Amino acid sequence: MGDTAKFCRECGTRIEPAAEEAATWRLPSGGGPGSPGPQATSPVRTATTGEPRGATGPAYTPPAGYYSPAPLAPMPKETRTPPPTVSLGQWLSEGWQLYKQNWLIMSLAAMFGAFLTACSVGILAGPMLMGLFRMAFRTMRGERPEMGDLFKWEGKFFQAFLAALAFGAIYFTLIGVGGKIGLFAILKLVIGPLITIGLGLTLPLILERGKDVAAAINEVAHLIFKREALMWWVTGLVFSTIIAAGLFGCGIGIFVTAPWIICASAVAYRHFFGVDDPNRTLP
Repeated sequence: MGDTAKFCRECGTRIEPAAEEAATWRLPSGGGPGSPGPQATSPVRTATTGEPRGATGPAYTPPAGYYSPAPLAPMPKETRTPPPTVSLGQWLSEGWQLYKQNWLIMSLAAMFGAFLTACSVGILAGPMLMGLFRMAFRTMRGERPEMGDLFKWEGKFFQAFLAALAFGAIYFTLIGVGGKIGLFAILKLVIGPLITIGLGLTLPLILERGKDVAAAINEVAHLIFKREALMWWVTGLVFSTIIAAGLFGCGIGIFVTAPWIICASAVAYRHFFGVDDPNRTLP
């Protein structure tokens, strides 16, 4: 027999070699009912983990208030929506489309409002303008404006009157001072456009947000002079020029240009402040 032959240690029987060596079992010498079962004589391989053997305890839970920083990730680029800017061409275009939807009733309302303003010696100027803005916003919401919208002030009559009075007082005071010091034309050119755009944003704030005249004027002034003051002045100049152009041809054209600019001012207001739409479908 070769040197590789193996024999059973108990009975001496020759064991044939196998591909893999099987574990042999050692029986206890005193075999009885209470004796332990067979035990393997070959070593048991265990995974080398570098940790001490033994039963594992409960998972570790950090104490309350402990902060475990997450792995740092690349900071995303800033995705904030840029603030709105003055868009004169867009406002004029959208304002004209808004006016055309109900041009007849808007022009008739402007004519009637001008008549009542003249009869009231200017007292109804602010409330009538606010009524025209209401008609513009109703058209914007897809509703049909009515002549009665001129008189739906909803408790805002006095605020609209004060707004028109405040801007009128600022305009005529500065123009009067300019006339005394020889700067009438320059101050009129500088102040007039700002008065036009200022009133065109203040009345919608009173109408749509229910603000009092002081808060509305303050918010509009902050918007105009905080940034793009020059572009706001250009916008007011263009609006004023278009309204004045309607005075040619016996003054009838103003009942087209005035409601057009009111609609354009309503679009400008929506551009910066938004308009609540009760018919909007929420996503």
